[in-house]
Amino acid sequence: MDPPARGRRLYAALHLLDRQILDADSMMAGKVDDLEFESAHDGAAPVVTDILSGVGALGPRLGGRLGRWLTGIHRRLRPEPEPGPARISFGVVKKLDNHVELSLHRSELENNQLEAWTRDNLIAHIPGASDAPE
Repeated sequence: MDPPARGRRLYAALHLLDRQILDADSMMAGKVDDLEFESAHDGAAPVVTDILSGVGALGPRLGGRLGRWLTGIHRRLRPEPEPGPARISFGVVKKLDNHVELSLHRSELENNQLEAWTRDNLIAHIPGASDAPE
């Protein structure tokens, strides 16, 4: 039996935060706004479990008036009573470089919901918006 694979050690603030997220088609799919960790049981370094993206993650990280404003917008646009940030499982990360590549398409990501809502409910009602290229 092979020993379990060991992960790569990263400095989260340096190697992950604020990196561009690319989907399986190399299309921009957001930024890494925060991370969620799981503590190791044997005293080893914590492990990244999820990438948090979108205004639900960025607002609390920024803090202050701007952070509260972004968090308020996030809460108003989500149907849940206490919406959390959009999560992307670290298991779908294909490659880490100067950006984060995923094995999923942008439409499959939770952080795409705000973009879709904005497109359907705001942008679509602007005269001439339907003539714009994709």
